[in-house]
Formats: sequence, structure tokens, C-alpha cells
Amino acid sequence: MKKLITLLTYILLIITTFVIPVNSSIFSLDLANIFEPEVEEDTVLAPNKISLTELADDGDIFRFAIDSARSLSDDERNQLTFTATLTDYMGNTQQLSLADFDYNVQTDGQRTTYSLTKLKRPARYQSDEINATVSLLNDTIELSRYVFQPAENLLPNGKTAEQVSEALTPFYYHSASQQISFPVYTKPLAGKNSFRVLLNSLAHTPNYPGLDEAMRFPHVNYIWYSAGVLQLKMKTSQIGDFGESAAAQAALDNLLNTLEYSKGDSVVNKVALFIDDQRESTALGGIAIESDFVVERTPLVYLPLINGQQLTWLPQPIDSSESAADMMAQIVAAYKRPMALTGKRDIPPLLAKTVQLTDVQVVAETMKLTFNEAFLNYCQSDAQYCATLIEGLALSATSLPFIENIELYSGAEKLSKIGDFQIENPIAAPTYFNVDLDYLK
Repeated sequence: MKKLITLLTYILLIITTFVIPVNSSIFSLDLANIFEPEVEEDTVLAPNKISLTELADDGDIFRFAIDSARSLSDDERNQLTFTATLTDYMGNTQQLSLADFDYNVQTDGQRTTYSLTKLKRPARYQSDEINATVSLLNDTIELSRYVFQPAENLLPNGKTAEQVSEALTPFYYHSASQQISFPVYTKPLAGKNSFRVLLNSLAHTPNYPGLDEAMRFPHVNYIWYSAGVLQLKMKTSQIGDFGESAAAQAALDNLLNTLEYSKGDSVVNKVALFIDDQRESTALGGIAIESDFVVERTPLVYLPLINGQQLTWLPQPIDSSESAADMMAQIVAAYKRPMALTGKRDIPPLLAKTVQLTDVQVVAETMKLTFNEAFLNYCQSDAQYCATLIEGLALSATSLPFIENIELYSGAEKLSKIGDFQIENPIAAPTYFNVDLDYLK
């Protein structure tokens, strides 16, 4: 039996070795199925927690900070959105983005600070309200800033008697290019009487920026004055270019405005025009002359007109009132929004909208004007702007009845110095302004 088992064992061994093919995979050991390689997986971070905060402007237009739980990635920083609307003092609006500003970015740890220093667009002056929205991820803040920047050429043009070579008189002249009239102090031309002097001087063109050479007043054959009425007689044959409407109206306005300034003994209240001894004629530019023309004497606000590099004071009438405070309020409003009064873009704002006139007192011939702190803030760093502003206030205030000078106050303190600008109290209007260049020393 034992031999039989041994024999069967050998037979089975022979069969398994030589007869049945061996599949080696049966006996192989796949280690990969035992130790699988690690597969790299994307790291999932919790959302970055950020907070937007408005910072003190420190002289910039806007400053804001982004505080984050971890440093901002480039992808997160690129998700920052900044949109703004600029509204100028005339009410015009403009949409802005971050690219419209000069700005810098500073990162300190988990805080990133944006400082928007100025607008890239060139601006001759600014009186703008800027409202902005800043958003990043799940946070949004609203920013608001008022920006006031005086025009570069706001330089005082008042002169003393010592700064001119002759005694000068103001006459109104018309600027055809700007379609406005303004007074120029120049030397009066000779004439048989004060009214002939006036008419001869009006026909002359002084040497002043913005005025073009032109005949400025038609020839007058006859002058008569009586009881406040000035009669002027002309001939159709001598009217010439003043048969055109704009030239005729400008000449008439210059006459009436100049008479308003006149301070001689013969005060003119009305002007009566005759053409060929008739009052029904329309030969003077189509203007009806049947009725007398009234010389209006109203309070004025002197606005800063920019002629190239030259400031020219442009008088504009304001509503007369029994209250000095009401009239000064009109003057301050015109300095904030001059275009509302004139429609001219060459007249920049002289006051920021944040400046407030808080009190007006009249003592004898002096008007005491009290302003809020914003008045001082804008004047502190620019003596030329401050001098121009005060010159304009003095010219305007002294156009009111019985006012000869002004004093400026901040609270209860009378101002004798603002920044580097020294104030001589009381402040009088300049003796001359808009001076013919031929008579400057």
C-alpha cells in the first residue's frame, strides 16, 4: 500500500510538471494590490475672511484697508471692484474706475492698504463730489469725498495808486471772443466835457487781455444832460457797424454799465437816444429806442474770469435787499457756483461748497463777515488763492450801499493772518483792478 501511494505521488508530479502548462500569474504576488500609491488631492482651504475699512484720508482722495485672515492671493486681489461717480459743481456726472486714479498699494501682514492720491484727468479746478463703492468677496463699503482745488491762475489783480503811472477811470468794454463785457481801468481820453470824455474813452480800445481791436461806440453828434437824463443824438449815416444787433447791444450795455460806475457830480439815471432826431428809429442794431434806458445801480458780485494767464474781475448783478446778510449770502452762493449766474465755464468756483458764512454784522461802514473753519482750511496753504478770495469779497461787499470795507472772523476771532497771508484790517477794495497794461509800473 505504501508503495502504491509513492507511485501515485510520482505520477501526479510528472503530470503537473510536464503535462499541465503552468500559469505563473497564479503564483505571482501583486504588491500593487497590497500597497496602492497615494493619489495627490487638491487642498481645500476655508474661504478667506476679509474686512473692508475706510481710513482717514491723510490728504488723499480715498484710503481704505483690506484686512484678511490670511494674505490675499492674486486671484482674490483681482476680485476687488471699485466704481465711483463724480458730480461737479455744475451737476455734470462722470463714471470712474480705479484706473482713473493715481494710487498706491501697501501690504503689511494681513492688511493691504489702497491710497487714491488724485485723479488722472487734467483739471483746471475742482469742486467735485465723488461717491464710490468698494467690494471684495463678501464685504462692501461706501466712500464719499468732496474735493476742492482752486484754479491755478487765481491771482489777485488789484493795484494801488503807487502801482500805476496815471490816474485811471473804469470803462466797460466788450470781449467779442468771450461775449462778455467787463470794466477796465484806463486813462480817460480828452473831451470838451465829462460826457464827451466818457464817449471818447468808450470808443477807444485799451491794452488788456481778451479785448480785440474794434470801434467800440458809435459817433455821437450831440450831448445834453438835465435832471439825471443824458440825451445822445446820432445820425443813421454814422452808425456803421453798429447797425448789427450784437455790436449795438454791446455798445449800449457798455455805456449804461460805465455810467453806473461814474461818481461825478452829474449822476446819470437815464439815457435817451435819438437817431436823426427821431425816437422811432431802429437803425441802432434793431434796438427800440422810444423809451429811456435806465442806469441800474445794483449790488454786484465780482467773479474771477480767467483770460489765459490773467484773472479779470467780472461784475455781475445780484438781487438788492434791505438785508446785508441776504446780499452777502447771494455773493457766497455765486462764488460756489458761478456758472449758475453766468453760464460761463471760464469762471471757476472761488469758494468750496463746505465754506459757510455764519454771521454778517454791519458796524458804521464796516461789514464783519464770520465764516466757519472750512474757510481757514482752504486758505491756509495757498497765500495767492487767499489773497484773491479776500480781494473778491472786498470788491463785492463794498458794492453794497454804505459799505466801505470788511473784516473777516472765524468764530469770535478777528483774522489778521491766514497761513502766510497777512491781513490789513479793515480790508478795503483795491483802488484799481483790471488795469490797462499800458499804465502798470
